[in-house]
Amino acid sequence: MDQALFTTEPPPPPRGEPSFSVAQLGELLAGALQQVFPEDLWVEGEISNLNRSRAGHVYFDLVEPAAPGTHSDARLSVVLFSQTKQVVNAQLKRQNVGRLLDGMAVRIRAAVDFYPPQGRLQLRMTGIDPRFILAAMSAERDALIARLHAEGITQANKQLTVPIVPLRVGLVTSAVSAAAGDFLTELNATGFGFQVTAVDARVQGELAASALQAGLLAMYREPVDVIALTRGGGSRGDLAVFDNEQLARTIADSPVPVFTGIGHEIDRSVADEVAHTTFKTPTAIAAGLGGIVSRYVEHTELTWAGVAARATAHTERARVHLASCARRGSLAGRDSINRAEHRLDLSAQQLPALADRIARTATITLEHVEARVHAADPSVLLARGWSITRGADGSVIKSVEQVNLGDTLVTAVADGTVISNASFTDRSSKDNDD
Repeated sequence: MDQALFTTEPPPPPRGEPSFSVAQLGELLAGALQQVFPEDLWVEGEISNLNRSRAGHVYFDLVEPAAPGTHSDARLSVVLFSQTKQVVNAQLKRQNVGRLLDGMAVRIRAAVDFYPPQGRLQLRMTGIDPRFILAAMSAERDALIARLHAEGITQANKQLTVPIVPLRVGLVTSAVSAAAGDFLTELNATGFGFQVTAVDARVQGELAASALQAGLLAMYREPVDVIALTRGGGSRGDLAVFDNEQLARTIADSPVPVFTGIGHEIDRSVADEVAHTTFKTPTAIAAGLGGIVSRYVEHTELTWAGVAARATAHTERARVHLASCARRGSLAGRDSINRAEHRLDLSAQQLPALADRIARTATITLEHVEARVHAADPSVLLARGWSITRGADGSVIKSVEQVNLGDTLVTAVADGTVISNASFTDRSSKDNDD
């Protein structure tokens, strides 16, 4: 079965019904918006896709804030013409906010406008509420700090120990900034031998947060004792880069203590909250490092001075004790010598009498010995009538048991010798023995 191809065309407008040109409709829309929104109004949102033209105009989208990881479902185009931008910048400067940046929560005053050349509905910005920006930044910063504190991130770097002498310093900042110059000048003025390893990183603008994070990660591979993260003064908006969450987490992950000196004395960023130690300015970091080394040097000098003082005192006490011992030894020696001389004098005086007594005693003893020897002399005994009988072999006969009948006996008397043969008066007893 054949099928026919049919085409349809829109029906022509009814006779007498008006039609509009593009320009006419554009003008009609613009007029209608002017009637609905006759005056400027305030609109809150978040800046996205910000672009500055060579002519000085600023274009961006004002989007509805969305949860992390999701996309906003509402946005409006905004134009800030160069003439009005001067007024807006003056408002921001009075509150020390700084430039408009992507991601910034704002409350702007604008006229609702339809731009026919581009067929675009847009907000023509005429003013801004700087206090709203500051309040939003403060609220966002406080919320982030609370979240990091709950995770323990704010205490991680503070738990690291600063070396006793932190002479190897890592510096992360813009190399051409006044902050870098002030830091290095102050560090050099301390007179200590600091070794500085520097990483050049942007500290302002949309890419500053990632640049600072990369600079810190590069510094973590260097042999440094501490890291100084610095930036000079600026508007609150300029310093907002240091409220970046990823930058804060990178600081918390540092293997060495991180010292921050960001902005002016009244400024306090999220980076300050997670750092090991916070200083008011870059110069104050350098002075703080000099103070740490100076205190070590002073402590060392005081310690050595204490050692020297104690050694001197100990030596002095030893010298006094030695002198005292020498005096006592000298006196004791002199006394001993005097006593010895006295004893020697007494001995010398007693020696003649003692020698005489010893000699007399020895003489008496000798006479006694001589008398005993004389009394035991055989010749004396023989003269008294004693005799000594010996056998044929010359042995002295002390018992009849030594003599046999008929043995020759030699008897010595005082005036000669008698030779005889043995006989026994009690012969029977001797014979019985034989």
